[in-house]
Amino acid sequence: MQPAASQQSPSVTPIPAASIAGVWESLLPGLEIVRQKAAPDLSPDLVRARLERREAFLFLIPVGFFILLPIHDQTPRVLIWAAYAEGGNAIPKYLPAIEALARDIGAHHLEFESDRPGYRRVFRDWQRNGQRYIRRLT
Repeated sequence: MQPAASQQSPSVTPIPAASIAGVWESLLPGLEIVRQKAAPDLSPDLVRARLERREAFLFLIPVGFFILLPIHDQTPRVLIWAAYAEGGNAIPKYLPAIEALARDIGAHHLEFESDRPGYRRVFRDWQRNGQRYIRRLT
């Protein structure tokens, strides 16, 4: 799920699975904030294992990160598993880069889950199914 160098935004840096250990400690405070605010079931141990097995993919941004999890079933899609930026708004701010990464692997949809009511306003143009937000990629 890593874009060609010419497609990669200068503010989004993919982290190879072999390099996860080197950045892991710096991610933990952000993962804990994500867990507390939006994803109480988010397990840092599971996240790290899936990153190291190349099942999920880590991208650093200037003041945070996002983790994408491709899902291949009837409709290929990408789950924004975790996103953190100091000051908030990681998903809206980096949505064009996230969409491009999802398209690069043939995903038809982009999704994330949260029970935070504020997301209903921010992502009002996304389809919502309970706590799941879905955006069709064109």
